Amino acid sequence: MARPATFNRTYVLQQAINLFWLQGYNNTSIKNLVAATGLQPGSLYAAFGDKRGLFLAALDMYFETIKHQLFKVLHSNKPPIERLTDFFNQLVQESYSDQDRKGCLLINTLSEIPVNDIEINTRLQDMFSEVEQELKQLLSEAQTLGHISEQQDPETLAKFLLAGIFGLRLFNKTQPDSDSLKAIVKHLLSSIQLK
Repeated sequence: MARPATFNRTYVLQQAINLFWLQGYNNTSIKNLVAATGLQPGSLYAAFGDKRGLFLAALDMYFETIKHQLFKVLHSNKPPIERLTDFFNQLVQESYSDQDRKGCLLINTLSEIPVNDIEINTRLQDMFSEVEQELKQLLSEAQTLGHISEQQDPETLAKFLLAGIFGLRLFNKTQPDSDSLKAIVKHLLSSIQLK
């Protein structure tokens, strides 16, 4: 009986994330993945099924990583508007410090994958929905404290901020300077606060 192949799954997924992030799903071949991960095709297929299975596992790991980093900012002990500002400032910092201007793997995938790919699009919608719910909860808290007008709907504002994140990540691919990104965030956040 053949001995199952052993490898560092986290390392393999991180290499796959980097490759899919740079090249996109469609432009990444099994040959590319073999070169990046050091695994032979048979081992990749045995562990993940196929390229799509590896991509889905990489997408999940990417989301869990960014969720941990960004949600930690949203759950700090600061007032809600400060947490929201810190959240967007961290996005700006990460965007600007990415010399490859890769953007966000989730948003890149949303742009690349056809609408009729139900499996991947549903997975992405669930991920974006989780971010939206976190923002909604924070905005509801801010509203309770009187930092946001009672006339504003936290759910709509959360969708607005999520659209802002999409725009910020895509705009960063045009290689703007950091002041431009900060100015966008300033206007985005000022539009939801009490005057």
